[in-house]
Amino acid sequence: MYLSVVYFITGLLGFLTFTVVITQYNSNKKVNIYLLVLLFFASSRFLFSAVNILNPFVVNENLMIVFRSFGGVVFPCFYLYFKSLVTNKKNVTKDDLKYFAIPVLFGFTNLLILEYASFLHIYVYFLFSAIALYYVFLSYVELKNKLWFRKSKVAIIDKQKVLLRNFTIFFFVICALTILRLVVSLFLDIYVAGYSDGTNYLWIAAIFNCVLYFKILLTPSVLHNSLISSDEGNKKEYFELVFEDFWNLTDAVLVSNSQDLRLKERVDNNLLTYVHEVERMALEQFCFRNPSVSMRDFAIKLGIPKSHLLYLFKYHSNVSFIEFKKTVRIYDAISLIEAGYLKSNTLMSLSKKTGFSSYSSFLLNFKEITGVIPQEYNKMIRE
Repeated sequence: MYLSVVYFITGLLGFLTFTVVITQYNSNKKVNIYLLVLLFFASSRFLFSAVNILNPFVVNENLMIVFRSFGGVVFPCFYLYFKSLVTNKKNVTKDDLKYFAIPVLFGFTNLLILEYASFLHIYVYFLFSAIALYYVFLSYVELKNKLWFRKSKVAIIDKQKVLLRNFTIFFFVICALTILRLVVSLFLDIYVAGYSDGTNYLWIAAIFNCVLYFKILLTPSVLHNSLISSDEGNKKEYFELVFEDFWNLTDAVLVSNSQDLRLKERVDNNLLTYVHEVERMALEQFCFRNPSVSMRDFAIKLGIPKSHLLYLFKYHSNVSFIEFKKTVRIYDAISLIEAGYLKSNTLMSLSKKTGFSSYSSFLLNFKEITGVIPQEYNKMIRE
């Protein structure tokens, strides 16, 4: 009875987290289709377990066999979440489908064994555990090689990666511990001939999942790169900026223009919010990939008057809007290069994708900011 309550609460928390996260799908770099699948699967699993304890005959056994046979398709989602995060992809691609071949093949194999060779069922446990650990290993290798231990040659890129690394370490540990609980439970089933299909000690997984859900719900910075605190004394602790050196966040600026004086109070009251939104729209929404985007266009995207944006860059920015736009585009280009964009695309394609109207201006600005041309930078990170 107590376990059913624990599982029910965990499932509800999971669906609440799923609802919150899905609203950030278009605006948050860390949210992609595989994160949504993982959250939905885990939440459904716990709600079903709660119902099954209270009424074990509510679900047809044949349906349960199919679910257990093909439940392993969630393991590739674990790996593909991190892979898509590193390559900055949101949706399923054709290349992703090959990673589902192993668990799907396992599902059909398990159904055949249950039907025609049930004496081999014990070996299914070993195979299922091996598949689970295989995708944990793939995830670790992907993160180790492409995120956790790779430093960028450019400071602002490196800072952004630190923020992303902290989140992926936390999420990887939670998921790995959950999978490890499943594997240990399966081996204990074999040892005691219990055959619970890994449901023993499911409450441990519920604890891990609750930690994840509470972390996401109560600490927005887990999914966001920055968080504005309403407490003025805690601004530095919670507010993370990628282009920190660009901004002057003090309201002690000398304003002599009468029109600007009228804007000062309104902008100063929203200064941190404006700066945060400028970076978020530039870095996560890729607004500057449009080569013709103007300050007016950007202000519309931000949902603020153009006069406020003009004031922000005039009095609270160490660079002009043109310089900021150029830097963000180079930042975008560097991120794509480090994600392997040039393996299958040309530099001309890269310059167009990041919003430069001409190839020559892309090369000139890239060298101005990084000190090297794109070809040399690509060679440096491959060494």
